[in-house]
Amino acid sequence: MAHKVFVSYHHANDQAKADYLRTAYGKDNTLIDRSLPAEVDSDDNDYILSLIRTNHLKDSTVTIVLIGSETSKRKWVDWEIYSSLRPYGSRSRNGLLGIYLPTAGDTPARLQDNIDSGYAVTMNWRDLSTKLDSKIEEAFNNRSKGELVRNSRERRKRNS
Repeated sequence: MAHKVFVSYHHANDQAKADYLRTAYGKDNTLIDRSLPAEVDSDDNDYILSLIRTNHLKDSTVTIVLIGSETSKRKWVDWEIYSSLRPYGSRSRNGLLGIYLPTAGDTPARLQDNIDSGYAVTMNWRDLSTKLDSKIEEAFNNRSKGELVRNSRERRKRNS
């Protein structure tokens, strides 16, 4: 795995899966953990988005979204996907890879928009050992397909 990958997930429900993914597949610091804390102490959305892009997504080129039972209801997951899809300064947009966990519920709406357009790539958790590298590479390569990006949906205002 040659690309820096940011992992977005529901912390309370899917932390163990995120930890396993990083431990088993995150060789050479390729799967980075810079997830947002539960709350950012600011009401300034532009500031929060700037933090996500510059402090959390930083040098990543692919964002993995672990899709569990409650992932679609999480504000920060939506904002991380939103920020992943936007170039910022010298940083290009990230490729998107959705991984359906055994507990998968609804797919986050913004991710689903990009699955439907052909920009985002998906796979099942059970296929990690055989498909993860190729799916990350596919998501990375899709970054050149900016015309497929769907990011106009209003950002989530709160968890549900």
